[in-house]
Amino acid sequence: MSRRWITLLALSLPVACGDRERAVSDHNESTWVSELQYQFGDRLVGEALFHRIRSVRVGRDGERVFVVEPGLSRVSVWTLDGQLLLDLGRPGEGPGDFTAPTHVYLDDSGFQVRDQHRLSFFSYDGALRTTAGFPGAVSYQGFRINVDAQFSDGSFLGTPGIPAAIRVGMLGDDPIETLPLFRITDSAGGWSKQPLVWRNIRNATVWLNFADAGPAFGAQRFSDADRYRVDPALGTVVIARSGGDDIEPGEAELLEVGAAGDTVWQRRLRFDPIPLAGPVLNEEIESLTGLVESMLEGSAGALGDRSPRDVVEEALYVPQHVPTVRGFFLTSFSGHVWIESHERVDTLRVWYTVRRGHNEVPPKRVLLPESFRARDATETHVWGVRSDELGVNYVVGRRLVAQASNRPVGDR
Repeated sequence: MSRRWITLLALSLPVACGDRERAVSDHNESTWVSELQYQFGDRLVGEALFHRIRSVRVGRDGERVFVVEPGLSRVSVWTLDGQLLLDLGRPGEGPGDFTAPTHVYLDDSGFQVRDQHRLSFFSYDGALRTTAGFPGAVSYQGFRINVDAQFSDGSFLGTPGIPAAIRVGMLGDDPIETLPLFRITDSAGGWSKQPLVWRNIRNATVWLNFADAGPAFGAQRFSDADRYRVDPALGTVVIARSGGDDIEPGEAELLEVGAAGDTVWQRRLRFDPIPLAGPVLNEEIESLTGLVESMLEGSAGALGDRSPRDVVEEALYVPQHVPTVRGFFLTSFSGHVWIESHERVDTLRVWYTVRRGHNEVPPKRVLLPESFRARDATETHVWGVRSDELGVNYVVGRRLVAQASNRPVGDR
């Protein structure tokens, strides 16, 4: 093996369950499907040709689409039919330059771009308003705090950047099971930090122990660790929990915390639990075993008397039921949380949308093509990314349609 430290490619293998086995909310949710309406990314029929897309966000007017390409250090803005409005950034450290941007956050006055070293703030006409470097003199147990975004009051949200080897306890200490999300403020005495909320990171990281060949780390496929998303405009953080001693199988809890550490909103959703069935688990083990075999090619004897499958089975977290939350995002302006589940109906992935700040409004159940990676939504459309068989990325907008009781579903 040419490198001692290996980063595993994330595998997104589905949990197979038919419509009869789908999770049923106790809120009598409606079911929606989607129809392809917008798609651009092929320069043969337009201006757009994208590298790997990290994020897609949509403006309040629903007429502008923001696209983040970390590999090109680029943020671009497009009309719905793929006409370029703004092309921002280039690799570098000067004003308006980016270093592998990862997120764009929209508000009524403009937007902020988060890259590896700082935040850049733009007006909607593309003018750079200001930049903010990450606080450098603040840490947690000797580790740098990675900044996610800046709130409107000038404070930052950050989380400790602890290496995977330490998180899993590879160096001899106990594994780390919880980590804080910090609000970082600049006062007369310098930078200070206050924990807003502690999140569960137990079972988040897979550690493949290759002994003499070195370790490999990646994301546990069936992790029930807490996930979080930040809303800089409102100054809040939303936590999605589907694991922990107080979470039953099939449950998910949404917790919104303000910049002062106060609970702004809390809601618990209940669905029928989905067992992690044998064939599904075996498929995951076999796929990950194949990846291990390819990484160890040419390293004879690296595992001693263990097989690659032994290594995978030792490392993989296998809960009795699949976690309720596979992933989630906050919409930019429509005030919803979109929760990706492990359910499927035929070739469609099942999502649930929940209105933030409300506990009585039933969630919507939305069926989306598995090849489509949702990233933002308005009241009428869901936006995201699709990759074709050649790996070309397309920005896609799909119109949301209420499903009639006799309407067939499919990948339209």
